[in-house]
Amino acid sequence: PPNFVSGAVLTEANLDVLSDDIAYLYGTSSAQAFSGTQVTRTASTNLSDSTETAITWTAEVFDIGNWWTSGTNVVVPAAAIPSGYTTIMLMVSARARFAANGTGVRWLRGLKNGTSFGYVSATAISGDTTDLVMVEFVTAVVGDIITVNLYQTSGGVLAYTQAQAT
Repeated sequence: PPNFVSGAVLTEANLDVLSDDIAYLYGTSSAQAFSGTQVTRTASTNLSDSTETAITWTAEVFDIGNWWTSGTNVVVPAAAIPSGYTTIMLMVSARARFAANGTGVRWLRGLKNGTSFGYVSATAISGDTTDLVMVEFVTAVVGDIITVNLYQTSGGVLAYTQAQAT
């Protein structure tokens, strides 16, 4: 909050700042502040034909609340659940880019504790990369594990060159 001097005339803008601070403190104390992560993998990674594979994340863009430490799993932390509640709603977005190859299909699937909650697929486009994007809402409790899996049927090994999940 700002500091005011004795006798200063406060403007509406000064009071709006105080109102915003109070709203922020209330949201934080009642666990209604943002919590989440965005993880990425930028290194090209080969996927075997007709084999579903979980993306192994290599970096986080942000991680507010300690959702990810390493590997494939994003885990719902206890601090993400507001006091008095047991369940939250997550918005999970994921995207992946497959290398150019005109054969087969590509798909991306979101899983919670190994059970699918979202799926997107596309037929390969000859001569161009295939980009997939999925946005889904899913309920979660403390300790639930979110993973993103990829699959392709090009007839051989095919790389995905980018992946990201929020």
